Amino acid sequence: MSDVENLISQVWNPGVRPLVEEAWRCYNAGATRACIATTWTAVTADIITKLVRLADDGDAQAAGFRTTLTDAQTKGLNSQGVRAMQAIESGLLERAVEFELIDSIGSRELERIREDRNLCVHPSLRTLGDVYEPRPEVARGHLAVALTTLLTHPPIQGRKVLAEFTAYICDPLFVPTYPHMQATFFDRVRSATRKTIVGFAAKHALLELDPGGLMPATEHADRMASALIAFAQRDRELVRATVAAQSERFQVLEGATQLRALVRLGDQDFFWNMVDRALTTRLREMVNKMPIVADWDPLPATTTAVLAMVRSPYARERLPELETHFATLPWAHRLGVATVCPDPYFVPAVSQLIQEAGSWRSGEQAGRLLVQHAPFLTTEVLREVLGAWCDSSQCRTAADMPGLAVLLFQGTSHLGPARAPVFGEFLANVRAIEGEGEYYSYPALEEALNRDGYSPSA
Repeated sequence: MSDVENLISQVWNPGVRPLVEEAWRCYNAGATRACIATTWTAVTADIITKLVRLADDGDAQAAGFRTTLTDAQTKGLNSQGVRAMQAIESGLLERAVEFELIDSIGSRELERIREDRNLCVHPSLRTLGDVYEPRPEVARGHLAVALTTLLTHPPIQGRKVLAEFTAYICDPLFVPTYPHMQATFFDRVRSATRKTIVGFAAKHALLELDPGGLMPATEHADRMASALIAFAQRDRELVRATVAAQSERFQVLEGATQLRALVRLGDQDFFWNMVDRALTTRLREMVNKMPIVADWDPLPATTTAVLAMVRSPYARERLPELETHFATLPWAHRLGVATVCPDPYFVPAVSQLIQEAGSWRSGEQAGRLLVQHAPFLTTEVLREVLGAWCDSSQCRTAADMPGLAVLLFQGTSHLGPARAPVFGEFLANVRAIEGEGEYYSYPALEEALNRDGYSPSA
């Protein structure tokens, strides 16, 4: 399938798509004039439909156009009706620019289609009796321009989309759903609007600009960072270039703001592409000077979040101090850091935390953290961590652990049938220590294994 055929399948207006398909058939049949004329017909029909759609959505200015259009249509096929529709057609491109369906460059390209269409259907426009002979590649080019500039885009206005994006980010019920953000504010908007939205998100995510008092700037920046990551999954180079454009402004921010930006985006390559050697040195010094607290006191939230960036290979490469700091933390602080954002990097640390649990409460905390990391476990690691669980009386006999064992079994479903014998082995080892029929022989886990088709007793 050619590029043009792919674009035809993406035409937004189902009523216009047959016109575009007809233009393509004309081109393939060698009817070049007909192709150009039909392409312009598709352009006019598309603009009219989109302007009426904006009017139906409540746009007051578009409502005026709809009224003018309706008046012309009611006149019917007579001289007055034809002149009225000709007047509407002559100003369609200007209207499309006004309502941000296209930009000035797109208007210029579509104007060339109109001019060539006039030459095709009005041969008398050429002097000396010559008839205009359009070249096939011109017709194909006009069709491709119409598709990429107008026909494949919904009637979304740039300023309106930006306002809708701001309202979405500031919504009290905001949920960072990547597919929704990508479909609504990236895939369906024009390239120019797309760049505007990505730039808007980058500025707020990095610089913590005030969102007009709608919400705290730091929380707003966190949400913008989620949107930026979602957009990067669609066009990483666009996000990379946009973030790099904010480098000079980011360099002069206060250290606390830079650390918060590190927490938001430090696991993204486009963030580190913006960070030069000088700023890397500053970040390293700030990491080294983070406040140290007593073992029994909780770490400050910012310190915990920064140390949690040890999960990112980009951060570990630029800030090797993160690994050193994390490895030397007390038990409770390591648990707090690993809880911030579950990641495969923390799996060995979680196993170590289970082995070092010094009380029933700490055993339960380590068990909950293990359940959070269940999706990252392999069969071998699962066997190892369950062995540590069984060997630790503080974990094995803590009140919440039988229930957490069932949650761990459910959370490791990605391992398939291979995980059941591992849990069966764990049950056998626990019962060899605790005996049969007791609460700490984990009967709920045995029931879960039976429901899954595995009988530990067999």
